[in-house]
Amino acid sequence: MTEKGKGISQPVRITMAMVLWALILWFLSLGNPALAQLARAVFIIFVIPTGLVEWFKYKGIIGDKRSGLIKVLGMAGAAVLWYFEYR
Repeated sequence: MTEKGKGISQPVRITMAMVLWALILWFLSLGNPALAQLARAVFIIFVIPTGLVEWFKYKGIIGDKRSGLIKVLGMAGAAVLWYFEYR
């Protein structure tokens, strides 16, 4: 990673990665409405929790050692949310 003073800052990188994933999933679901539900699930279950944990790591709220566990717990929570809300 680059230093805070050089290049693009970490929050901007995280946001750009999430937007890029959203665009990729949107593009893959074009012309096939059945894949739209799957793309939404992938974004909610994998992309959002990972982006949030990376942002929390950048802010110093979460340490490097616990970030993997928190990502998995976030993905599990997002999967439960997606299952009961969007299914």
